[in-house]
Amino acid sequence: MKQIYISPKSTQKIQKGTRELSEKDLTELPKGLTPGEWGIFSDEQRKIDYLGYINLFSENFYKAKIVSILNPEDKKSNEEQLIQKTLDLKINQAVRKRALFDDYKNGHRLIYGMNDSLPGIIVDKYKKYVLVQINTAGMDKYREYIYQLLTKLNPEQKVILFDNPEYRKAEVLPIHETTGLVEDLEIEENGLKYLIDKSVVQKIGYYYDHRENRRKISELIKRSKIEKESGIDLFSYVGSWGLHLLKAGIKNVDFVDQADMEEVTKRHLKMNGFEGRGVFTRADVFKHLDKLIENQKLYNVVISDPPAFTKSEKNKAQGLSGYEKLHGKCLKIVKDEGFFVAASCTHYVNFEELDKTVQDAASKSNVSIQLLDSGVQGFDHPMTGLSDKSFYIKYLVYLVNRG
Repeated sequence: MKQIYISPKSTQKIQKGTRELSEKDLTELPKGLTPGEWGIFSDEQRKIDYLGYINLFSENFYKAKIVSILNPEDKKSNEEQLIQKTLDLKINQAVRKRALFDDYKNGHRLIYGMNDSLPGIIVDKYKKYVLVQINTAGMDKYREYIYQLLTKLNPEQKVILFDNPEYRKAEVLPIHETTGLVEDLEIEENGLKYLIDKSVVQKIGYYYDHRENRRKISELIKRSKIEKESGIDLFSYVGSWGLHLLKAGIKNVDFVDQADMEEVTKRHLKMNGFEGRGVFTRADVFKHLDKLIENQKLYNVVISDPPAFTKSEKNKAQGLSGYEKLHGKCLKIVKDEGFFVAASCTHYVNFEELDKTVQDAASKSNVSIQLLDSGVQGFDHPMTGLSDKSFYIKYLVYLVNRG
């Protein structure tokens, strides 16, 4: 196994938890490195060795990934034994983390890449399937081994390898033909059931990441004495937020999305015993909000959970402007003493910035707000803290007063 040396200037980054390295972080690169080659990454200053892999052909800025710290015993194993032993350990650790929470057993993100010390692997578990993405050359070398291990650990589910063309292209990896799902994807979250059509699973799937926040708003509504006549789920997709409102006692919920999700929404209302209590509207959310404002339509609970507004730091200002515009429209349709939920999956927008867009929108809309609660991504999307690069989910809920 080849030795790769970490630059003295980069050792502090490693010490602080960085596990992705650029070429500038490395010195004395061995010649003839193959894409995804595993090696020993040495920090000579601190006398620590790591196991990891490198792909100099990758289009990504970070070419190398560190997987684990090596101890003296590890070095007695041959290369194959060492890598397989490490994969066994990390995958089993990921499984045990999720098993700590009983209500996650019917579905969760089973492996969350770097945050489970398995960079390049994303795995989602459902009632009947385990869907696997392998997105880096280093992990792809052990594609079959990972598949067999996950099959052994999940005997009640069928394991399917789902290649993400965009990510694999960046790593100069081939796209393998994916075995299709035989059945639609069954999902259970916080006691609610969903069924995602097998034909669209590979494109979208299901978003487990806000599960704790959906639970929180449902419990908050139950605890409160607000009027529970109506709610609206904006950017509703399969209706997850809206169904949680109905479960909490909201009598009727409007679902709005620009995609054709009417039949999906109707199916989920029926599956969960809420038939006749929800209506889906296919529309551009911003334009639909303008119509609601014009017609002076108000709701007791307004949920806004849009797709990411920017995927780069350079467009953050534009993204924040979009959030303020959206939140201004949302606040205009919240009844007095109603709740407004501002949710975000934009990595580059932090809590303070998201809150400021609501504060500024409230000021311009002449309403008073009180921040009641905040939340982050579910426990199956582990993060070390608020500065973690993998932290992206934000949830803020406000009490709105119009007087």
